[in-house]
Amino acid sequence: MIAIKVNDLSKKFKLYGSSGKRALEYISMGRLNGHADFWALRDISFEVPKGTTVGIIGQNGSGKSTLLSILAGVLEPSGGSYEVNGKVSAILELGSGFHPEFTGRDNVYMYGSIMGLSKEEINDKFDEILHFSELGDFIDQPLRTYSSGMIVRLAFSVAVNVNSDILIVDEALAVGDAIFQHRCFRKIREMQEAGKTILYVGHDTEAVRNLCSYALLLDGGRIIERGDANTVVNKYHALIAERERTYNEGNLEERGEVLKDGYYTVYNFIDNLKNAGKKSQQPDYVREQMVEMKSVPRKVIFAHPPSEIEYDLIVEPDSLLAFAIGLLPGAWDKIKEGVRFDINVKCNGMEKNIFSRAIEPKKNPQDKGWHNFKIGLEEYYGKEVTIKFITSGIGEDLSYCWAAWGWPKVIKANESISFPINFDIKKTGKDEVLEKEIPRLSNQETRFGNRKAEIIKVELIDEKGFPNLIFQSGDIAIVKIHVLMHQNFEESLTIGCTIKNKFTDVYGTNTKWEGLDLSKKKRGEISIIKFTQQLKLGAGVYSLNAGVVIARSDRDIEVLDRRYDCFIFRIEQDKKMVGIADLGAKVEICN
Repeated sequence: MIAIKVNDLSKKFKLYGSSGKRALEYISMGRLNGHADFWALRDISFEVPKGTTVGIIGQNGSGKSTLLSILAGVLEPSGGSYEVNGKVSAILELGSGFHPEFTGRDNVYMYGSIMGLSKEEINDKFDEILHFSELGDFIDQPLRTYSSGMIVRLAFSVAVNVNSDILIVDEALAVGDAIFQHRCFRKIREMQEAGKTILYVGHDTEAVRNLCSYALLLDGGRIIERGDANTVVNKYHALIAERERTYNEGNLEERGEVLKDGYYTVYNFIDNLKNAGKKSQQPDYVREQMVEMKSVPRKVIFAHPPSEIEYDLIVEPDSLLAFAIGLLPGAWDKIKEGVRFDINVKCNGMEKNIFSRAIEPKKNPQDKGWHNFKIGLEEYYGKEVTIKFITSGIGEDLSYCWAAWGWPKVIKANESISFPINFDIKKTGKDEVLEKEIPRLSNQETRFGNRKAEIIKVELIDEKGFPNLIFQSGDIAIVKIHVLMHQNFEESLTIGCTIKNKFTDVYGTNTKWEGLDLSKKKRGEISIIKFTQQLKLGAGVYSLNAGVVIARSDRDIEVLDRRYDCFIFRIEQDKKMVGIADLGAKVEICN
């Protein structure tokens, strides 16, 4: 049975620049428009089966509270539809639904009557509500005298004791103290066991992992990710890190088909530039050059028009041509007209144009930045070809035609190797070497960061040095993190790893906490950090996170590269126990 069904739900608010514009629109009966439309929600669709706990996360202003307010019946949607099957109890904004001049007792009876309870039913539940909230004599004081924590205590106590079918919680628990939060989460567990449906919104991502079997990620009023709570939380962290990096650096945009992980390079044109055929008006008009792409050094081929660069190579099957085109930033406002970029392929005496694009930043401001492309080479698989990169000026004035080919290469996709959760892999031989080759990374990895330093390799190996994904509880596991520096660093880097299960971080440490200094690193240097730990953990499936950051303080952390769920592994255990950690308890009979 479906408890909540939402179909193309949208909510629009009218934003007025001033009260005068609002009045003018009202007086003209809408003939004069004094507002701008703001869509807090746009085309939201999802279903929540009965008895499910769903987490909804997103940045402030993403539409979470608006969505819950509609489902709670507080707001009307501007479009779409929703269906709620069952009685809803909601904790929305702090103090929402309560009257500040009423006493706590009066507010309990008022809320209960709104929920359809009779006075006798509220009487029966009142002592339980008061006991849970621990408000004591304050229950007979006006709500305006309450602290924010006391208001949350009262709101939650009422909401969970009115026999609702669906509980909606909107970030209210964030202001409660630790003891009360613990009590609330225990109550939520009881409601889950009783088959209640729960929508939980909060910035506490560990709580979302712990409580929710499913999650939605909202951004800009739309759902941009949905699925397993752990995966969605990882995407949320990646989104936050990317926004923070863009806010701090915000220099150069990269557009188009940005090359993601999952490909390897077959032929790098920049590395082979010395052996390429080159035609240009001046020798240095075609050269290798370094540019900053969002503060990360990237190699390009500077190619002032008119220029031609020719490469002879054999095209491997299933390969693609990946590259970017752009003008160096100093030319954006000075170039008279623009540059045309062409790629021709010559094979068996026939020459064919496979790419042509003009960059004209004065006509089109969106032409600023780097524009990425991927082109299939199916026609040339297994053939020897000549690939020509050609730039030509638009117009007669070629000054400031500072054109460049960005990171051009022939690439192939990595084979899609997944590692099933049931881990049906056998071990053989005295050294317990896995029959199958263990993939270095799982296909569930989430990765983000500015890549000023890059984690180029992560190893998970056993005490004997073999790659392993199945351990016995108590085994030694070694994690090696290889970090490549893309620039010089004076500040100390922090490299760390974390083991987690589906719900929470189990154990993590880093070089800073262990007192290791990783300062004064040089560009091109590779640091390898080894973490050795004894897996005194209960049986189950775990995952590994690796990261490199600059931690200037607890709140000022620059993420260079983070890799979430880069390994998924299993721990087996013969003896029975409950919980995550095996504390090695010694149990004795003393009489």
